[in-house]
Amino acid sequence: MEASELARRILFGDTLEDKLFDGGRILDRKPGLAQPTPDQPARPADLRLDSWHSRSRVHFNDVRSFNSDKERGLVLHFFANHELLALELLALALLKFPDAPSKFRRGLIATLRDEQRHLGLYIERMRQTGVGFGEIPVSDYFWRSISGMETPLDFVSRLSLTLEQANLDYAPHYRDVYGKLGDEATSALMGLIYRDEIRHVRHGLNWFETWRDPGHSQWQAYCETLSKPLTPGRAKGIGFNRKGRRRAGLSDDFIDELEIYSRSRGRTPAVYWFNPTCDHEAGLRRPYMPTRKIREMARDLASLPMYLGAGDDALLVPDRPTVRFLQSIKEAGFAIPEFVTYGSVSGSLDASTTELADRRLQDLRPWGWSATSGRILEPLKANLPEGQHSVPNPESMRGLYSKSWSVELLRSLLSGLDEGGDWICDTSVVGEVCASREQVEDSVDRFTANGFSEIVIKGPFGAAGQDQIRLAMGEGGRQHSFEAGMTAAKLAWLQRLLTDFGEVIVEPWLAGKIDLSAQFVTQPDHSIRLLGGTRFVTDTRGQYAGSFVHQKVAGLDEAHRRFLYGDEPGGKRLQRLFERLGTMIHERTEAAGYCGPVGVDALVYDCPSGRLKLKPVVEVNPRYTMGHLALKLASRVNASRTALWTILRARDVVEAGFDDIGDFAAHMQSVYPCRMTDGGLISSGILFTTDPAQAQTCTSLLVVGRSLDQCMGYFAEFEGRLGRWPSLWV
Repeated sequence: MEASELARRILFGDTLEDKLFDGGRILDRKPGLAQPTPDQPARPADLRLDSWHSRSRVHFNDVRSFNSDKERGLVLHFFANHELLALELLALALLKFPDAPSKFRRGLIATLRDEQRHLGLYIERMRQTGVGFGEIPVSDYFWRSISGMETPLDFVSRLSLTLEQANLDYAPHYRDVYGKLGDEATSALMGLIYRDEIRHVRHGLNWFETWRDPGHSQWQAYCETLSKPLTPGRAKGIGFNRKGRRRAGLSDDFIDELEIYSRSRGRTPAVYWFNPTCDHEAGLRRPYMPTRKIREMARDLASLPMYLGAGDDALLVPDRPTVRFLQSIKEAGFAIPEFVTYGSVSGSLDASTTELADRRLQDLRPWGWSATSGRILEPLKANLPEGQHSVPNPESMRGLYSKSWSVELLRSLLSGLDEGGDWICDTSVVGEVCASREQVEDSVDRFTANGFSEIVIKGPFGAAGQDQIRLAMGEGGRQHSFEAGMTAAKLAWLQRLLTDFGEVIVEPWLAGKIDLSAQFVTQPDHSIRLLGGTRFVTDTRGQYAGSFVHQKVAGLDEAHRRFLYGDEPGGKRLQRLFERLGTMIHERTEAAGYCGPVGVDALVYDCPSGRLKLKPVVEVNPRYTMGHLALKLASRVNASRTALWTILRARDVVEAGFDDIGDFAAHMQSVYPCRMTDGGLISSGILFTTDPAQAQTCTSLLVVGRSLDQCMGYFAEFEGRLGRWPSLWV
């Protein structure tokens, strides 16, 4: 029988007998003329592909939960339809590409016969379990995705290297699962399918290598050959079987890239972007150019939002992290998002130049909104669901970012507390908003007269520890004047802030003991949710250094622990206070038209009397914060462990004797590798959470141990050569 005749019977026959027709010895002497692609293959009525849209879809995500033969047999229905689709697509390729090399066509015929055999075995095994083929709906996805192929290269890329490659994961996974269930017959069938699929992928790969662009890597050529809606993500199943892919001949580089590849397979992605200068940008009513140091820091930490989203979300980055780094993150149980590198228009970042420009999107989620992030992401707004406006007004955001709001919020909170007790600060420590040098001087004098020996002047915009100076106003029992405390450089700094922003904040410098942060999210349903609280540490300048991910009271003495928890277990009084604060925050954010994350920093400090007090609002950040990241990281760490998440500077690791951050990371990960519990949670070791191989100025890492002492012990070999970093935690 001629191959073209058999192919037509398989493709256009409407019975299972046609699909499984043997045909005897198959010859390929008369390929005939190229045939057009039909809208759909002919099928029995209960297996029509168009029935997918009119009947409910059935999912079988975990066969181990099925307790009967029939329930387990229904899973085979999914694979049987894939075999039938592969069979029909092979027949289509024989009819569409009569001029393809004869050796290639002989390979198609051999694979077609395998698929007929597989389909027959599935149907028979389903019959034995009481399942009829056509009993549940079947998907037309792969027919729609593959049948439009225009060349044999398209065919092997779409069928062999995508649909069939996924079976290198599915087949051994279900072989093992059915084996554990005691279903040896089905386990043996899946084992047979697996061995044959390795040959099928190898056949397609050999021709792919023959036809692909030799100037590109195997992975690059594969990605470029695939067309929508297929993506490399469709070449993966349950688990990831490296061994089977190696046996099929795929290169290690290809396998590595596929393992960490991520892109939405149906759910529309949210788009994240790390823009840590949003606070400062929001305050300026003119273009803002951050310093080189800040730009390098932003680049080094650009992948941090990957922990905020889901695996099928997208993250805008200047450079995609290395495969080795992403593998380490994946092994630690974190989802890998789709990394989208952005282009440049007139020297400026512009999201409209990326591949996201023509994709449906769920939401836009920069680290924080400002005029810059609004301009960059505005082109993508048209891709959001109709009526959803995710780009808030820059002027409204400016009011939310201003630390003057933090001052107002704290004053309002304190005035409304009926029974604050003696653990919350009073209004004497609330800052004052000043619009001139004269007002600053008056404010400093008032705080000094009230007994505060150190005063801090802060810019109204920017992250904690930035744009602020401290004045020592009392020494040896003497009071200093404002002029004596302000050098010429400080006066120039003050004038610059007043010119740029129109105001500064003056407040007492408090002897901080514990830095706390509450994380909220305001939601489209006009509510606000308290996500949780974290404890963080700062350096001597008040700049963020890291967070306690678990065991947030680690290293504190009994008095400080007791203060945090009060007389109730679980720190309920703190939670109630933050929930009340959240209600007040929501009133303001909703009026400003803002919906998204919010963080509030708080401070436990020593009074001159020696009592501990809480300043519940140090500043409000209407954006993502490191606290939001710490909460997300906590979900992947064994809750019984102490865990710290921190940012280390390149100069510190160099002083510790390493060439660069990459050298430091290689050493630490070899000595203290990240180890997992049986439940898949991190139990000990060090995990770098941004790519150390690409870091120029800083890196971030997660440190996990049985105790704070063990965490600090990982760094004991450096004997203080990591700057002041270790001492910040104890």
